[in-house]
Amino acid sequence: MIPVLTTGRLTLRPPVVGDAEALTLAINDWEVVQWLSVVPYPYTRDDAEWFLSECEAGREASWAICDADGLCGMIGTTDTGLGYWLARRVWGQGYATEAGCAVLRHYFANPVNYKIRSGHFEDNAGSAKVLRKLGFMDVGAKMLPCVARGQDVPSRDMLLTRDTWEARHG
Repeated sequence: MIPVLTTGRLTLRPPVVGDAEALTLAINDWEVVQWLSVVPYPYTRDDAEWFLSECEAGREASWAICDADGLCGMIGTTDTGLGYWLARRVWGQGYATEAGCAVLRHYFANPVNYKIRSGHFEDNAGSAKVLRKLGFMDVGAKMLPCVARGQDVPSRDMLLTRDTWEARHG
């Protein structure tokens, strides 16, 4: 069960099939999808409906990131770690860090969770900055697929431990 999480400016809630139009509008943007591993471009309403049905069925542990103007991104934890994206209209406002803190606080509240991975394409300076602010440490290079680009992309593998999280975010 995905709980609703709140921050000073954001509500992180379970995504629902009714979010399909807003999701499609927010993510069907080359400036967004070029930084994501598994998201196709163009991103269609069918893609959104499939993803949202996976969320509703409990096969995706994701939150819709919502501000006063509505859905503006997604964040979640999977077997491979923390992943997120934001619509371009909210870039540079600190939402990724704010949402990341809320999700990681929830994640590390479970005593069995002692570490989590994430990563970013090497040329994605914005995501690198967010992950460093959250406390992730670079643990090496790897290649990751980018469906939208149709190729593997040089990436950085990142790791955050519970001890580092607690030291930085108490």
